[in-house]
Amino acid sequence: MSVLTAGCKVNLGLRITGVRPDGYHEIDSLFYPLSRPCDHLKLQVTDNTGIVVRCDEAGQAVLDEGNNTLTRAYAAFTAAVDCPVPGLDVHLRKGVPSGAGLGGGSSDAAALLRWLNNAVPAPLDAPALAATALAVGADVPFFLHEGPCRVRGIGEIIEPAELDLSGMRMVLVCPQIHVSTPQAFADYDAWLALQDGKEGQNNLTRGPSKANGTFLSRGRFDADLDNDLETVVFTRHPELADIKATLLRCGAAKACMSGSGSSVLGLFDREALVETQAATATLQGENRRVYAHVL
Repeated sequence: MSVLTAGCKVNLGLRITGVRPDGYHEIDSLFYPLSRPCDHLKLQVTDNTGIVVRCDEAGQAVLDEGNNTLTRAYAAFTAAVDCPVPGLDVHLRKGVPSGAGLGGGSSDAAALLRWLNNAVPAPLDAPALAATALAVGADVPFFLHEGPCRVRGIGEIIEPAELDLSGMRMVLVCPQIHVSTPQAFADYDAWLALQDGKEGQNNLTRGPSKANGTFLSRGRFDADLDNDLETVVFTRHPELADIKATLLRCGAAKACMSGSGSSVLGLFDREALVETQAATATLQGENRRVYAHVL
Protein backbone atom coordinates (compact mmCIF):
# COMPACT_ATOMS: atom_id res chain seq x y z
CA MET A 1 0.00 0.00 0.00
CA SER A 2 1.18 3.52 -0.80
CA VAL A 3 0.07 6.64 1.04
CA LEU A 4 0.24 9.96 -0.81
CA THR A 5 -0.15 13.43 0.67
CA ALA A 6 -1.62 16.07 -1.62
CA GLY A 7 -1.35 19.69 -0.50
CA CYS A 8 -3.12 22.71 -1.93
CA LYS A 9 -2.45 26.11 -3.46
CA VAL A 10 -3.54 29.68 -2.99
CA ASN A 11 -3.76 32.38 -5.64
CA LEU A 12 -1.78 35.50 -4.83
CA GLY A 13 -3.88 37.61 -7.14
CA LEU A 14 -5.91 36.54 -10.17
CA ARG A 15 -6.58 38.44 -13.38
CA ILE A 16 -8.95 37.30 -16.12
CA THR A 17 -7.32 38.23 -19.42
CA GLY A 18 -9.50 36.60 -22.06
CA VAL A 19 -12.15 34.08 -23.05
CA ARG A 20 -11.42 31.37 -25.60
CA PRO A 21 -13.91 30.29 -28.27
CA ASP A 22 -14.59 27.12 -26.27
CA GLY A 23 -15.71 29.27 -23.33
CA TYR A 24 -12.66 28.70 -21.13
CA HIS A 25 -11.34 31.82 -19.41
CA GLU A 26 -7.68 32.75 -19.62
CA ILE A 27 -6.07 33.93 -16.41
CA ASP A 28 -2.87 35.42 -15.10
CA SER A 29 -2.17 34.40 -11.52
CA LEU A 30 0.57 33.54 -9.07
CA PHE A 31 0.01 30.07 -7.58
CA TYR A 32 1.64 29.45 -4.22
CA PRO A 33 1.74 25.87 -2.83
CA LEU A 34 0.84 25.09 0.78
CA SER A 35 1.24 21.89 2.77
CA ARG A 36 -1.95 22.51 4.80
CA PRO A 37 -4.78 21.77 4.44
CA CYS A 38 -4.10 18.54 2.60
CA ASP A 39 -5.68 15.32 1.36
CA HIS A 40 -4.39 11.77 1.92
CA LEU A 41 -4.66 9.00 -0.64
CA LYS A 42 -4.17 5.35 0.24
CA LEU A 43 -3.40 3.34 -2.91
CA GLN A 44 -3.72 -0.44 -3.04
CA VAL A 45 -2.70 -2.25 -6.22
CA THR A 46 -5.29 -4.84 -7.23
CA ASP A 47 -5.54 -7.71 -9.70
CA ASN A 48 -8.48 -5.97 -11.37
CA THR A 49 -8.30 -3.41 -14.14
CA GLY A 50 -9.31 0.20 -13.65
CA ILE A 51 -9.63 2.28 -10.52
CA VAL A 52 -12.07 2.24 -7.62
CA VAL A 53 -12.24 5.39 -5.50
CA ARG A 54 -13.75 5.57 -2.04
CA CYS A 55 -13.94 8.62 0.15
CA ASP A 56 -14.20 9.00 3.90
CA GLU A 57 -17.53 10.05 5.34
CA ALA A 58 -16.64 13.73 5.54
CA GLY A 59 -16.02 13.86 1.81
CA GLN A 60 -18.98 11.86 0.60
CA ALA A 61 -21.17 14.89 -0.02
CA VAL A 62 -18.66 16.52 -2.36
CA LEU A 63 -17.23 13.54 -4.26
CA ASP A 64 -18.85 11.52 -6.99
CA GLU A 65 -16.92 8.30 -6.47
CA GLY A 66 -17.52 7.19 -10.05
CA ASN A 67 -16.52 10.46 -11.73
CA ASN A 68 -13.92 12.67 -10.08
CA THR A 69 -10.44 14.01 -10.73
CA LEU A 70 -8.87 10.70 -9.67
CA THR A 71 -10.94 8.56 -12.02
CA ARG A 72 -10.38 11.07 -14.83
CA ALA A 73 -6.64 11.18 -14.15
CA TYR A 74 -6.44 7.39 -14.25
CA ALA A 75 -8.40 7.26 -17.53
CA ALA A 76 -6.29 10.02 -19.11
CA PHE A 77 -3.04 8.34 -18.07
CA THR A 78 -4.18 4.95 -19.30
CA ALA A 79 -5.02 6.48 -22.69
CA ALA A 80 -1.66 8.27 -22.89
CA VAL A 81 0.75 5.41 -22.15
CA ASP A 82 1.61 2.42 -24.29
CA CYS A 83 1.96 -0.12 -21.50
CA PRO A 84 -0.16 -1.81 -18.83
CA VAL A 85 -1.38 0.33 -15.92
CA PRO A 86 -1.95 -1.33 -12.54
CA GLY A 87 -5.46 -1.58 -11.18
CA LEU A 88 -6.00 0.53 -8.08
CA ASP A 89 -8.22 0.75 -5.06
CA VAL A 90 -7.99 4.29 -3.69
CA HIS A 91 -9.23 5.53 -0.34
CA LEU A 92 -9.34 9.33 -0.26
CA ARG A 93 -9.38 11.18 3.04
CA LYS A 94 -10.37 14.77 2.34
CA GLY A 95 -8.74 17.59 4.24
CA VAL A 96 -8.86 20.29 1.57
CA PRO A 97 -12.39 21.71 1.48
CA SER A 98 -14.25 21.52 -1.81
CA GLY A 99 -15.28 24.75 -3.51
CA ALA A 100 -12.65 26.73 -1.63
CA GLY A 101 -10.36 27.82 -4.48
CA LEU A 102 -7.49 25.70 -3.11
CA GLY A 103 -7.26 23.12 -5.91
CA GLY A 104 -7.66 20.05 -3.71
CA GLY A 105 -9.08 17.84 -6.45
CA SER A 106 -6.39 18.98 -8.88
CA SER A 107 -3.68 18.24 -6.33
CA ASP A 108 -5.11 14.73 -5.82
CA ALA A 109 -5.04 14.13 -9.57
CA ALA A 110 -1.44 15.31 -9.91
CA ALA A 111 -0.33 13.11 -7.02
CA LEU A 112 -1.94 10.09 -8.67
CA LEU A 113 -0.41 10.91 -12.06
CA ARG A 114 3.07 11.14 -10.56
CA TRP A 115 2.59 7.81 -8.78
CA LEU A 116 1.30 6.10 -11.92
CA ASN A 117 4.15 7.48 -14.00
CA ASN A 118 6.64 5.99 -11.56
CA ALA A 119 4.79 2.67 -11.47
CA VAL A 120 4.63 1.81 -15.18
CA PRO A 121 7.49 0.33 -17.24
CA ALA A 122 7.25 3.00 -19.96
CA PRO A 123 6.59 6.34 -18.22
CA LEU A 124 5.62 9.56 -19.96
CA ASP A 125 8.17 12.30 -20.42
CA ALA A 126 7.55 15.62 -18.69
CA PRO A 127 5.72 17.37 -21.57
CA ALA A 128 3.44 14.37 -22.15
CA LEU A 129 2.68 14.11 -18.44
CA ALA A 130 1.85 17.83 -18.32
CA ALA A 131 -0.46 17.45 -21.34
CA THR A 132 -2.19 14.53 -19.63
CA ALA A 133 -2.60 16.61 -16.49
CA LEU A 134 -4.15 19.48 -18.46
CA ALA A 135 -6.66 17.06 -19.98
CA VAL A 136 -7.84 16.31 -16.44
CA GLY A 137 -8.21 19.90 -15.28
CA ALA A 138 -6.79 23.40 -15.69
CA ASP A 139 -5.01 23.52 -12.31
CA VAL A 140 -3.59 19.98 -12.41
CA PRO A 141 -0.33 20.78 -14.32
CA PHE A 142 0.72 23.27 -11.62
CA PHE A 143 0.79 20.53 -9.00
CA LEU A 144 3.41 18.66 -11.01
CA HIS A 145 5.76 21.53 -10.14
CA GLU A 146 7.38 22.51 -6.88
CA GLY A 147 7.34 26.06 -5.60
CA PRO A 148 5.38 29.15 -6.67
CA CYS A 149 4.58 29.60 -10.35
CA ARG A 150 3.06 32.20 -12.58
CA VAL A 151 0.15 30.48 -14.33
CA ARG A 152 -1.45 31.85 -17.50
CA GLY A 153 -3.73 30.76 -20.29
CA ILE A 154 -6.16 28.16 -18.97
CA GLY A 155 -3.42 26.73 -16.78
CA GLU A 156 -1.10 25.36 -19.45
CA ILE A 157 1.47 28.21 -19.37
CA ILE A 158 3.46 27.68 -16.18
CA GLU A 159 6.62 29.57 -15.27
CA PRO A 160 8.48 29.09 -11.98
CA ALA A 161 8.39 32.36 -10.03
CA GLU A 162 11.49 33.59 -8.24
CA LEU A 163 9.50 34.69 -5.25
CA ASP A 164 10.90 34.50 -1.73
CA LEU A 165 8.32 34.97 1.01
CA SER A 166 10.47 33.17 3.58
CA GLY A 167 9.45 34.10 7.09
CA MET A 168 6.30 35.95 6.08
CA ARG A 169 3.13 34.81 7.77
CA MET A 170 -0.12 33.76 6.18
CA VAL A 171 -3.53 33.24 7.73
CA LEU A 172 -5.80 31.16 5.52
CA VAL A 173 -9.51 31.15 6.37
CA CYS A 174 -11.71 28.36 4.99
CA PRO A 175 -15.40 28.94 5.72
CA GLN A 176 -17.97 26.23 5.11
CA ILE A 177 -19.12 27.89 1.90
CA HIS A 178 -18.97 26.04 -1.41
CA VAL A 179 -18.35 28.32 -4.39
CA SER A 180 -19.03 26.91 -7.84
CA THR A 181 -16.18 27.88 -10.15
CA PRO A 182 -18.35 27.80 -13.31
CA GLN A 183 -20.94 29.97 -11.57
CA ALA A 184 -18.28 32.46 -10.47
CA PHE A 185 -16.98 32.87 -14.02
CA ALA A 186 -20.52 33.10 -15.41
CA ASP A 187 -21.31 35.82 -12.88
CA TYR A 188 -18.13 37.62 -13.87
CA ASP A 189 -19.08 37.51 -17.56
CA ALA A 190 -22.52 38.92 -16.74
CA TRP A 191 -20.98 41.64 -14.58
CA LEU A 192 -18.45 42.50 -17.28
CA ALA A 193 -21.21 42.81 -19.90
CA LEU A 194 -22.79 45.49 -17.73
CA GLN A 195 -19.49 47.39 -17.68
CA ASP A 196 -19.19 47.46 -21.47
CA GLY A 197 -18.06 50.87 -22.59
CA LYS A 198 -17.03 52.04 -19.14
CA GLU A 199 -13.45 53.22 -19.17
CA GLY A 200 -11.00 50.90 -17.44
CA GLN A 201 -13.50 48.13 -16.85
CA ASN A 202 -12.84 45.74 -19.71
CA ASN A 203 -10.38 43.33 -18.11
CA LEU A 204 -10.59 40.96 -21.06
CA THR A 205 -8.70 43.31 -23.36
CA ARG A 206 -5.89 44.35 -21.08
CA GLY A 207 -2.36 42.97 -21.09
CA PRO A 208 -0.69 40.60 -18.65
CA SER A 209 -1.18 41.20 -14.95
CA LYS A 210 0.90 44.11 -13.72
CA ALA A 211 0.74 42.75 -10.19
CA ASN A 212 2.22 39.40 -11.14
CA GLY A 213 4.80 41.14 -13.27
CA THR A 214 5.86 43.04 -10.18
CA PHE A 215 6.15 39.80 -8.25
CA LEU A 216 8.45 38.34 -10.86
CA SER A 217 10.60 41.35 -11.65
CA ARG A 218 11.35 42.37 -8.10
CA GLY A 219 11.37 38.93 -6.52
CA ARG A 220 9.66 40.08 -3.35
CA PHE A 221 6.15 40.78 -2.14
CA ASP A 222 5.10 44.35 -2.77
CA ALA A 223 2.05 44.08 -5.04
CA ASP A 224 -1.69 44.28 -4.57
CA LEU A 225 -3.43 40.91 -4.48
CA ASP A 226 -6.15 41.80 -6.95
CA ASN A 227 -8.62 39.01 -7.70
CA ASP A 228 -11.07 39.86 -10.48
CA LEU A 229 -13.61 37.35 -9.19
CA GLU A 230 -14.01 38.99 -5.80
CA THR A 231 -16.54 41.50 -7.10
CA VAL A 232 -19.09 38.86 -8.06
CA VAL A 233 -18.30 36.19 -5.47
CA PHE A 234 -18.47 38.69 -2.60
CA THR A 235 -21.87 39.78 -3.88
CA ARG A 236 -23.18 36.21 -3.57
CA HIS A 237 -21.30 35.54 -0.33
CA PRO A 238 -20.90 38.74 1.74
CA GLU A 239 -19.28 36.76 4.57
CA LEU A 240 -16.15 36.44 2.44
CA ALA A 241 -15.85 40.22 2.14
CA ASP A 242 -16.19 40.42 5.93
CA ILE A 243 -13.37 37.89 6.37
CA LYS A 244 -11.09 39.89 4.07
CA ALA A 245 -11.90 43.11 5.94
CA THR A 246 -11.20 41.42 9.29
CA LEU A 247 -7.80 40.17 8.09
CA LEU A 248 -6.85 43.69 7.03
CA ARG A 249 -8.20 45.13 10.26
CA CYS A 250 -6.07 42.63 12.22
CA GLY A 251 -2.94 43.88 10.49
CA ALA A 252 -2.56 41.90 7.27
CA ALA A 253 -0.37 43.74 4.77
CA LYS A 254 -2.47 42.28 1.94
CA ALA A 255 -5.53 40.04 1.72
CA CYS A 256 -7.49 38.41 -1.08
CA MET A 257 -9.78 35.57 -2.00
CA SER A 258 -8.02 32.51 -3.42
CA GLY A 259 -9.13 31.49 -6.90
CA SER A 260 -12.91 31.50 -7.18
CA GLY A 261 -13.25 31.18 -3.40
CA SER A 262 -14.38 30.55 -0.80
CA SER A 263 -11.06 30.63 1.06
CA VAL A 264 -9.55 34.01 1.91
CA LEU A 265 -5.92 34.63 2.83
CA GLY A 266 -4.05 37.38 4.57
CA LEU A 267 -0.31 37.98 4.27
CA PHE A 268 1.41 39.42 7.33
CA ASP A 269 4.91 40.77 7.86
CA ARG A 270 7.55 38.52 9.37
CA GLU A 271 7.38 40.23 12.75
CA ALA A 272 3.57 40.13 12.96
CA LEU A 273 3.20 37.12 15.29
CA VAL A 274 0.78 38.88 17.62
CA GLU A 275 -1.32 40.11 14.71
CA THR A 276 -1.57 36.67 13.13
CA GLN A 277 -2.53 35.15 16.47
CA ALA A 278 -5.23 37.78 16.89
CA ALA A 279 -6.55 37.19 13.36
CA THR A 280 -6.64 33.43 13.92
CA ALA A 281 -8.48 33.78 17.22
CA THR A 282 -10.94 36.28 15.76
CA LEU A 283 -11.78 34.30 12.63
CA GLN A 284 -11.77 30.77 14.03
CA GLY A 285 -15.30 29.47 14.44
CA GLU A 286 -17.59 26.48 14.27
CA ASN A 287 -18.14 26.96 10.54
CA ARG A 288 -14.59 28.00 9.67
CA ARG A 289 -11.18 26.41 9.63
CA VAL A 290 -8.19 28.71 9.98
CA TYR A 291 -4.62 27.77 9.12
CA ALA A 292 -1.66 29.88 10.25
CA HIS A 293 1.47 29.42 8.14
CA VAL A 294 5.03 30.68 8.42
CA LEU A 295 6.19 30.68 4.80
